[in-house]
Amino acid sequence: MQEARFRVWLGQGRKPNVVGARLANCRRVEAFEGDLDAQYDADRLVGLLDRFTYTREDERYGASPKHKVPINGDVYEGTATLKNAVRLYRDFRREGVQTACSEAPAKRRTQERRNQRPGAHWPNWPVPNDEDFLVLARSTAPFIRFLDPRIVDAVVEDNRRHGSEWRSALDARGVDPDIYLWEGSPCAFPGVRRCAGSTELAVFRKRAKPDLAPPHCLTLDTNDYPKHVWAFVFTDKPFRKEGPTGYQLAHLLDHKTAGNRWRVELVCPSEPPLPYGLFTSAANAVYTPAAFLRPTDFSTKLRNLVQRRAQQLYRDVCRVVPPPFAVRPCEASAWALDNFPWSAPVGNMDRVGDFLRFRRERMGELIAAP
Repeated sequence: MQEARFRVWLGQGRKPNVVGARLANCRRVEAFEGDLDAQYDADRLVGLLDRFTYTREDERYGASPKHKVPINGDVYEGTATLKNAVRLYRDFRREGVQTACSEAPAKRRTQERRNQRPGAHWPNWPVPNDEDFLVLARSTAPFIRFLDPRIVDAVVEDNRRHGSEWRSALDARGVDPDIYLWEGSPCAFPGVRRCAGSTELAVFRKRAKPDLAPPHCLTLDTNDYPKHVWAFVFTDKPFRKEGPTGYQLAHLLDHKTAGNRWRVELVCPSEPPLPYGLFTSAANAVYTPAAFLRPTDFSTKLRNLVQRRAQQLYRDVCRVVPPPFAVRPCEASAWALDNFPWSAPVGNMDRVGDFLRFRRERMGELIAAP
């Protein structure tokens, strides 16, 4: 990206904070989609702009954007903002270089004086480097709580016992059972997925009536169903809106289509399936201190470390991700799993039978619901 010239071009008639925001948008697009200039030279950014075409209708039916940029928040609005930034870069390339180079000296000096005013731009603070994240990972690892593999194995075996019945029920409701019940699946509640977008959340909270039944599921949830197995193991009752003090549940792999990081985080030989079965997977969630959630969410290397630890713990009892995908290996010796002080897996089998009975009853209710 021709950032210096693009900044000058954007500065013609736009406030400095808007200029900074559009530059940041384009940098983020480049980080996940590749060099903007190369794509402009190839097809005038037509293909990239097409990947950023995402409608409210797409959001309503749980469709994922075609672009690769993770968006935390409203996916429709975030995608539209990034698409607008790419459009501006396209317009700049069409006529921006000449404009920037021929800009009147007086106007350029005026803009430079504005840029030098206190508060005209955000400061460029240093960001953590790989060594910083490595130190953070070593501090985080002892506090990440994984379920004992025997508990995950019990869920997998119960899926095998009831898989035929549940697969038939999902199929009868128009839900592809392979989304939830792949071979070796540790999905605790097949057919339950997370709300996607503001429309489904409003329906879930009974603030709106659905035009159509939510696709690819028996029911929607916010974040209770993934916690039931943990609640039974430690309290012998369903999750009731209160977890361990100072800890929050974190999913290891994305379980929604919007902003999903399949292609970055997994070895993906083909187009990924819908990831909804990972939402309640007993192998796809950990409890981690609330203070560590953001690095766990957004540090690629730290996320990969925790994903590889789950793969190591559960590889003999389940398939952590649907076939044919696999957790991406790490070749950096500093990030080898044995270099980190992991805590022992938590929980025992004393109350797992109670959980399995509870989930079979709940699955019966979900299947019977109109």
